[in-house]
Amino acid sequence: MTGVMRQGMTVRNFFEEAVRSNVPGLPFIDEHDRIVGRVSVRDVFKRIAVPNSYLRLADAIGDQTNRLDMSEQRILDSLALPVEDYLLDNIPSVSPASSLIKALALMEAYNTTYIFLIEDGEYMGIVTRMVIANRLLDWLSEIDRGESLPGERQHL
Repeated sequence: MTGVMRQGMTVRNFFEEAVRSNVPGLPFIDEHDRIVGRVSVRDVFKRIAVPNSYLRLADAIGDQTNRLDMSEQRILDSLALPVEDYLLDNIPSVSPASSLIKALALMEAYNTTYIFLIEDGEYMGIVTRMVIANRLLDWLSEIDRGESLPGERQHL
C-alpha cells in the first residue's frame, strides 16, 4: 500500500512518497477519496527536465551537458509546483481477482509499468511488472514444493 496524492500537495511530496514506496506512480484522489487520476515519475521528469526537442537528439547528447542541465532554481521551482499540474487522467486498474495476463495486457495497452489494484472502488495498492515477476517466482516455488499445480490460473 502506498500513500495517495491530493489537491494542494507538491511535486516534492509526490517524489517523497514514490521513493518511500519504491513505485513509479501514485493515484490522485479527490475530496471524496475517489481516484480521479494518477501521477507518474516518468511523466513528471519528462515534463520538467527533458523537453521534446531533446528526445530526437538523445543519442547525440554528450556526457557534458552543462548548457542543457536544469538550474538549481528551476529544480526548486518545479518541486514546489502543485502535483495536480502533472495529473494523468487515464487510470489503468485491476481487481485482486484479475489474472496476471490481464494486468500485463493493461500495462501494455496504457504504455505503463504499473497499474492500480482497486477492489469495490477502493484503492488497495500498486501492481508493477516487478510485482508480477515476483508473483510468478512465488508460484514456481509453490509448484516445486507441491503446494500448487502447473496450469492453475494465477491471480494477483
